[in-house]
Amino acid sequence: MTDKDQQQLQNLVFSAELNVENENLEQLGPIIKTIYDTGRQEAFLEQLAIFVRRKDSEIERMCNSNYQEFIQSVDQLLKVRQGTVNLKNKIIDLNYDVQNSGKKVASKKKELIQTRRIQKNIDDAVDTLQSCLHVLDMANRVNYLVEERKYYSALRTLEELQTIHLRKVIQYDFAKHMQESIPVMQNNVKDAVTKEMKEWLFKVRQVSRQVGRIAMEQMKLRQERWKLKVDQNPDLRSVPVSSPIEMVMNEENEFNIVSNDQVHIDFKPLYQCLHIYEELGKRSEFKTNYEEDRRAQSNLVLSQSFTLREGNEKGFEAFLHDIVGFFVIEHVIVHSTQNFRSQTEVDNLWDSVIAKVVKIVSESLDGCHDPNLFIQIKFSLFTFIQTLEDYGYNVDAFTDLILTVFQRYSDMLKQRFLEEFLQTLLYDDYMPMPINNPEEYGAVVDACWFKEDHRISQGYPRTLPFSQAYPSCCLDIKKFVDQYYTFAEGDSRQYSTVDDIAKQTLDNLLIEHVNGVLTSKLESQNMSQIVQIIINLEYFHDACGELEKLLKAKRSSHRGGVIKLRAAEEFRETSKKAEKRIFELVNSKIDDFLELADYDWIPDSIQVHPSFFLHDMVNYLTAVISSTLYNLPMSIKIFIYFNALSHLASCLCELILSPDIKRINANGVANFEVDVTFLENFARKLEDPNIADAFLELRQIVTLLQSENVEEYLVPSTRNRKYSLLKPVDVVNLFDKWLKDQSILTMQPEERNKKRAMESVVRSLRSSM
Repeated sequence: MTDKDQQQLQNLVFSAELNVENENLEQLGPIIKTIYDTGRQEAFLEQLAIFVRRKDSEIERMCNSNYQEFIQSVDQLLKVRQGTVNLKNKIIDLNYDVQNSGKKVASKKKELIQTRRIQKNIDDAVDTLQSCLHVLDMANRVNYLVEERKYYSALRTLEELQTIHLRKVIQYDFAKHMQESIPVMQNNVKDAVTKEMKEWLFKVRQVSRQVGRIAMEQMKLRQERWKLKVDQNPDLRSVPVSSPIEMVMNEENEFNIVSNDQVHIDFKPLYQCLHIYEELGKRSEFKTNYEEDRRAQSNLVLSQSFTLREGNEKGFEAFLHDIVGFFVIEHVIVHSTQNFRSQTEVDNLWDSVIAKVVKIVSESLDGCHDPNLFIQIKFSLFTFIQTLEDYGYNVDAFTDLILTVFQRYSDMLKQRFLEEFLQTLLYDDYMPMPINNPEEYGAVVDACWFKEDHRISQGYPRTLPFSQAYPSCCLDIKKFVDQYYTFAEGDSRQYSTVDDIAKQTLDNLLIEHVNGVLTSKLESQNMSQIVQIIINLEYFHDACGELEKLLKAKRSSHRGGVIKLRAAEEFRETSKKAEKRIFELVNSKIDDFLELADYDWIPDSIQVHPSFFLHDMVNYLTAVISSTLYNLPMSIKIFIYFNALSHLASCLCELILSPDIKRINANGVANFEVDVTFLENFARKLEDPNIADAFLELRQIVTLLQSENVEEYLVPSTRNRKYSLLKPVDVVNLFDKWLKDQSILTMQPEERNKKRAMESVVRSLRSSM
C-alpha cells in the first residue's frame, strides 16, 4: 500500500472519529460506502485497529499522568469500546445490506453498459455500412459518368470521394485500396477523354479536305467580287484581296468555315479533353500529345502522291484542300482556346510544312507541259496562298514558287511561240504580202499595228511591204502577252515582278527567237530573201514601240517609268547586219564584174567609150535597185549604192596602184578617166548626188596624172583642196609607173618638163617619208 492510500484511510478513520464524537452517525453511511466501493475494508479495519492502539497508548499515557482521569477515561473507553463494537456490528450489517444491494445494482449496471455498448456498436456498424455503401456507390457512379462521357463530373466525384468520403472509412482495407486506386481511376477518365479526342482528330482529318475546299471556294467568291470592283475602279488594281481596303469594302457577311450547311465541326471533345487534362494538372502533357498528333497528321497529308503529267489536277487540288483545311482548323483552335495552342506553335508547324509543300508542288510541276493546265494550277495555287494569308499565315515562302510558276509558264509560252514561229517561217515565201480584200487588210492591221505609208498601193488587191510571217508573228506575240497577263491576273502583290518577268520574257522571245531566227537566215545567198528580212526587221523594230505601249497598259497602275525593249536595238543591229550582207552580195557581184576588167595601161590610142564590164555592172546595179531592192527604204538603197560604188572605186584604186602594173602612160590614164567619168555621171543621176563622192579619189588620181603642174601637189593648200585623198606613197607609186614608161628621146618638151617635175615631186616626197 502506498503512502497516499494510507493517508486517505487515515483521513477516513479521522472522519469517522469526528462523526462518532459528534454522534453524527448518519454520515457513517457514506464513509462505509466509500470503503466498500473502493474494496478497502480490510485496510480500513487495519487502520482502525492502528487507530485503536494509538488511542490505547494515548489513554495509557493519560492514565499514567492522571489516574483519576484515567479511570474516567477507562470508563469512557469502555463505553467507546462498547459503542465501537456496536458500531462495528452495525457496520457489518450495513455492509452486508450494501453488499447485497450493490451486487444487484452492479449486475444491472453491467447489463445496461453491455446493452449500450451493443447498441453503440450496432449504430456505428450501420453508419459505417452506410458510409461504405455511399463510397462504393460513388465509385460506381464514376464509371457510369465515364460511360456517359461526363468526364468532368467523374473527376469531381473522384475528388469528393477522395477528400471527404474515403477519409471517414479510411481505417478499412477496402477504403485504403480504393484510395490507392484513385489515380488509376483518374487515368481511366483521362484515357477515356483522350480516346474520344483521338476519335475527334480522326473525324477532323476526314473533313479537313472539305473545310479546305469550302475555304478556297469562299476566297474565289471574294476574288470575283473584288475583280468586279477593280474593273469598276482600275486604281484598285494594285490592292490585293485580304488587304484592309478589300476587307472594308467587302460587303458579304462573315461565313463560318467550320460550321455551315456543308460541314460542321464540334470542338467540344477538344475543349473537354483540354479541361480534363487541366484539372488533372497535365495540361502540358496534353499540349505535347496534341502537337505530336497534329504533326503526324500533317505528315500524313504531305505523304500524298499525285501527278500532273497526264493533266490530272484533281489530286493537286485535293492536296491543297487538305493543307488549307488543316491550318484553318488550327487557326480556329488558336483563337478559341487560351494558353493551349499558341500562334507561335502553329507558325512553327506551318514553317515545317511549307517547305515540304513548296517542294512537292515544284516537283509536281516538272511533269506539267500543258499551258492550260498550268493556268488552272496557278489559279488554284494562288487561291490557296490567299486563303492561308487571310487566316494570318506567312506565305512569303511561296513568293519564289509563284515566280517560278510564272517563269515556267512564260518558258512554255516562249517554246510554243518558237514552234509556231518556225512553222510560220517554214511556209513564208519571203515576198511582200498580198491583200485581196478589206477584210484581210483589217485583220492584218489589227494583228500588227500596221499603218499606211507611201510604198503601199491603193485598192485591191494590194501588196504590203512585209511578208506574211510578220503579222502572224505579231499576232502570236500579242497572244503571248495576253496569255501571260491572264496567267498573272489577281496577284497584285507580285505585279512589279510579274511586269519585269513579262518584259524580260518578251525581250528574250523577240531577241532569241524572232531576231535569232532571222539572223540565221542572213547566211542565205538569196538577196530577195535578205531584202524581205530587212523590211520585216524594220516593222519588227516599229512593233517594239507598240509592244512597249501594250506592256505599259498591262502593268500595275502604281508603277511609272518608261518601258524600253532591248529587242528594238537588236532588230536595228540585225537590220544593219542584213544591209551588210546585201553589201557583201552586191560587192561580190561587183568583184565578179571586176574580174572581167582588162585594162591596157600603156595603149597606143585613146578610147572614147567606157569599159564594157562597167556597162554591165551599172545595168546590174540599176536592175537590182529597181527590182530586188525596190521595197527597201530610199535611205537604204542610197546607202547600198554608195557602198557598192565605194567598193568599186576602192577596187579600181587598188587596180591602178597594184604592184603588178609596172607602167602607165597618158593614153592609159585618159582611157581610165573615161571610165571614171562614166561612173561619176551614173552616180549623179541617182537620188543622192553625193553618191558621186565615192569616185573622188579616182578623180584626184586622174586629175593629178593629167595635170600640167604636178608640183602643185607639194603645195599644202593646193593638196588639201585638190588632192586631199591622195597619200604621198600612192603619188610616188603612180609617178614611178608613169616615169618608167617615158623615154626622154621620144618626149616632147612639155613631156620632159612634166617628167622632171614628177621626178622632183618623187624626190621631195621620198625625202619627207
